[in-house]
Amino acid sequence: MKQVTKIVNEFVMIYQDKPWYGNSVSKILDGVTESMALWRPTETAHSIAQLVWHMTYWRQPLIKKLEGDNDYKSSMESEDNWSTPEKIKTLGWKKILGQFQESQQKIVELLKKQDDSILEKPYYKTATYHEIITGIVQHDIYHLGQIAYIKSIYH
Repeated sequence: MKQVTKIVNEFVMIYQDKPWYGNSVSKILDGVTESMALWRPTETAHSIAQLVWHMTYWRQPLIKKLEGDNDYKSSMESEDNWSTPEKIKTLGWKKILGQFQESQQKIVELLKKQDDSILEKPYYKTATYHEIITGIVQHDIYHLGQIAYIKSIYH
């Protein structure tokens, strides 16, 4: 099996199947209501909606590069990296969740068109596509744990 195919399978497994560590993204996000998505356990904590927005934000550069837009840049300092609770509320949970679902479909679709040679190509000066793609998977799982926890303590 091609390495890219294995990576695509990993994205699919984490998103909708049964990953080894527990529930998939879809299972954890299932049943999250607007009020639950916007709720923050403390004044300084992120909400589920903010976390999903943040996860989507960091998927966008990969999507853009795989589409051929090598000039697209993301930034840790961007206000879109961690959007404010006010902006998140204005966007609404449905839209944020829809954008995340769309990013999942797009990544899978775009990666399926690639061969293994993409993995060793430089993504930027200090990282290959393989490192970035693996990082996105790890990033998603990291925040998924936070989402599951917030969902479990929502009241």
